[in-house]
Amino acid sequence: MGSDVGQRLLEYYPDFMAAEPQRLRHTYPALSLAACEDIAQEAFLRVGSKAAAGGLAADTNVVAYLRRAARNLAVDRSREQRTGRRLVLMGGDSLAAVPEQRAFAEEDPRLVLEDLVLPAIEGMPESLRRQVVDLQSRGLSDPEIVARLGIPAVRLHNLRNKAIAHLRSTLAGHIREGHRKKQQHGKKDR
Repeated sequence: MGSDVGQRLLEYYPDFMAAEPQRLRHTYPALSLAACEDIAQEAFLRVGSKAAAGGLAADTNVVAYLRRAARNLAVDRSREQRTGRRLVLMGGDSLAAVPEQRAFAEEDPRLVLEDLVLPAIEGMPESLRRQVVDLQSRGLSDPEIVARLGIPAVRLHNLRNKAIAHLRSTLAGHIREGHRKKQQHGKKDR
């Protein structure tokens, strides 16, 4: 690696290898520390090869580039693990393979809608709230929903907010950690 980018990569290598496996482990807890170390090493080798071949611009931020490469490899490895099968002891000495829990967050949004959201909406009690989110999930705009249900726009927003709160609590197990709504520190006095 004779280029300036290659030199910066070599200089950053010890810091990257000291910190990146732990970062990956924290972000992807399903991956072992050894797997995260392998991923960091592979990311460095791939980026180094690209730099040696002249594939990186001279002003490339090598730190960001390495971290992104490592993250992308970790995502791939996590997907491989998730879509694989896990062995679970099923009474006696027999083992059965069961699929990992589906990760809807990275799938096609239409599948999430069809597999999770629509059944949750159908499970709601019959009410205007249910009708609002049902119509919205089918692609109707606010003016179309207001016209169809014959309610004022302010009421529509109120019903939608309450329905979303209900669905959020119903689907809480499927919401990624960083995307969950923060809990309030006290109880409402209603």
